[in-house]
Amino acid sequence: MSNTKNLIRIFVLILFVSVNSCKEKAEEKAVSEEKEMPNILFLFTDDQRNGTINELHKYNVQTPNMDKLVKNGTAFTNSYILGATTAAVCSPSRAMLMTGRHYFNIEPNVYAQFAFDKEDKGKSDKLTFPEYFKANGYTTFATGKQHNGEQWVERGFSNVKSAFLGGMTRHFGTKVKDYSPETGWSEPYKNDKKFSSEVFADAAVGFIDAYKQDKPFLMYVAFTAPHDPRTAPQEYHDMYPAADIALPENFMPKHPFELADEKIRDEVLAPFPRTPEAIQKEISDYYAMITATDTQIGRILKALETSGKAENTIIVLAGDNGLALGQHGLLGKQNVYEHSVSVPMVFCGPNIPKNQKNNALAYLHDIFPTLCGLTGLDIPESIQTEDLTPVITGEKESVRESMFYAYNSWPGEKTRPNINNGGGHRAVRKGDFKLIVSAKKEVYTYQLFNLKNDPWELVNLIDDENYKDIKEDLQQELEKLIKEVGDPADLTKREFGLFDNPEAYNFKTKK
Repeated sequence: MSNTKNLIRIFVLILFVSVNSCKEKAEEKAVSEEKEMPNILFLFTDDQRNGTINELHKYNVQTPNMDKLVKNGTAFTNSYILGATTAAVCSPSRAMLMTGRHYFNIEPNVYAQFAFDKEDKGKSDKLTFPEYFKANGYTTFATGKQHNGEQWVERGFSNVKSAFLGGMTRHFGTKVKDYSPETGWSEPYKNDKKFSSEVFADAAVGFIDAYKQDKPFLMYVAFTAPHDPRTAPQEYHDMYPAADIALPENFMPKHPFELADEKIRDEVLAPFPRTPEAIQKEISDYYAMITATDTQIGRILKALETSGKAENTIIVLAGDNGLALGQHGLLGKQNVYEHSVSVPMVFCGPNIPKNQKNNALAYLHDIFPTLCGLTGLDIPESIQTEDLTPVITGEKESVRESMFYAYNSWPGEKTRPNINNGGGHRAVRKGDFKLIVSAKKEVYTYQLFNLKNDPWELVNLIDDENYKDIKEDLQQELEKLIKEVGDPADLTKREFGLFDNPEAYNFKTKK
């Protein structure tokens, strides 16, 4: 009898240990699954203005795949770049995106001036988001436009396929290179028959199809479209007959006053004064480029779905800057009007609300800290912008009350700055109102717009006494933000003080 009792005790003990062991394993599995880091797919376009996603209902351009991202995620309708100190706006824009820092605080100085001086070759100690995620267990992959030097690419990415190292290029026969830490950089190669966005989508799809690791991945897919030359495959141009294109409400034959960089390359792509026909053609070609790129984005999204990894992937869609294309009589992006500083920015993925259009003020370079927030990583001390995660999840309505914008023109030769080429803008947005201060030669021009009532920035309220208090409040806010971001601008001096102290504006000069 005692032997039977002992056997029962042993059986109960074994059962107890077995049950608890299974429970512990289940808990360990649950914790493991809970801590599984999401993948990241970053889709980045070049010169795509905010509102050119059809689902955002501002411009009549067909973007079915971008529309899906908006419907499946949270789109920021007031997302902006801070600005630039060079006509090549995309270079400082991308440097800010990569580092989460304002361009006044990215060394060496050439980051905010041109892509890179040959003598510097991208030697920056500033932490980039691919580098940070790579250090935190991510396999990092890049394809497409890399406009901030080879060394940033080498530090940040485990694998690079079909990278274009430069600012602008033709879209058929784009010269690209591959890189891996083991082999270094390949010789340049090209495909004359494929549109640039297709070349980069091929690389992205190839990476997704081949990826078998357990580690999470971060993909940075940076298109060169819709940047000019706007030469999409003909089938996309056929979708937008120029004669059918509606002109924007703020179309003008010429800008109403002299301003910085009004005769640079971007602005002389169409004749002066602007004609409706010329602008319709520019917009037609622009839309064709966007739709052609949207098709390639669709291929990448389909590959992600097929891989089974879509449910655990954060997708970010954004652009590096906007473009005027006839608005205010301008063609380029070297200004601080809405059409040039406003960019698309969409987040979708695990725990991100779907079909939300959020009007909180956001910067493009908020993306670095926001990706940290969405993945649970600590935000590095080097970051100077804000984590939008609380806004995305609904914990906060906003992370800032005002926005600052800045643009300074390169004044000419490094040894002999030329006042005729100089100029710049400073602007602030707070609530519904936006104040722009433009400097050119000895002249300052002030503009005050109510963006709620006047989204096309047509009615200048600066001399309306009814808005005197608003103007003064914005002036104070502007001066405060200038100091906060480290901008050397002095609103009391010619050209904001550029010619008194060009080095402070990140312009190198020779003695």
